[in-house]
Amino acid sequence: MIDCDKETLFLSDDKVFYTIEGEGEYVGQRSLFMRMAMCNLTCIGFASEDSPHGCDSFISWSIKNKMSFTEIFEMMEDNNWIDKLQKGTIWKLTGGEPLIQQKQLLKIVEAFNERYGFIPKIDFETNATLMPDPRWHDEFGATFTTSPKLTTNGDPEEKTYNPEVLKYHKSIGSGFKFVINKSEDIDEIWRKYVEDDQGINVSLDRIWFMPCAGSREEHIARAETVVEYAKAMHVHFSPRLHLLVWDKALKV
Repeated sequence: MIDCDKETLFLSDDKVFYTIEGEGEYVGQRSLFMRMAMCNLTCIGFASEDSPHGCDSFISWSIKNKMSFTEIFEMMEDNNWIDKLQKGTIWKLTGGEPLIQQKQLLKIVEAFNERYGFIPKIDFETNATLMPDPRWHDEFGATFTTSPKLTTNGDPEEKTYNPEVLKYHKSIGSGFKFVINKSEDIDEIWRKYVEDDQGINVSLDRIWFMPCAGSREEHIARAETVVEYAKAMHVHFSPRLHLLVWDKALKV
């Protein structure tokens, strides 16, 4: 039995919120985001006038929100989110990089099942640099929306590119979404992920291109070009729906 009063997680400043998925394979679907604190990348290369931090979830850099499992579950109960998860809402484990706290996330899912008697649909948002425990896929049926970072994100390749993790994600059918900042990004995707010498070789039907944008205005200005790239390369286009609807990247 897991002691939910003693077990804890570090959450970002927007903690847990109910919304729709804005990017990738599940775009538009009802989602309960639990944003974890901490990340192993900076994405400073994505900085723009409307997104000066680069990272679109920079509030996850704070690790001040230490919450017990009991506190998290009570928050979910008070907002009627357990019922929403029972009715098919995706439990979105995101960040930052959620797999930094993988050990505790496994425990909270076990505790959730003990308390409520079911496992929700779980999807991770991950930068695909840290290896998932196989229990996520094999036991809990979790899926992974990966967002591998290209050279334009500003972090060194030894931090952003882990072929063994990427091959694992390819093997379990994870989605791969890429932020497109310039045409050279397409060449890098093909060289490192599609026709690569590491044996990753992601199928085109598991790839999504989306524009690098920090606001509705930037999204509108850049989306058409990225759509044309996606059409030409036979992959999916993903909007960043939260920017188009709310003109915000966080807490929506």
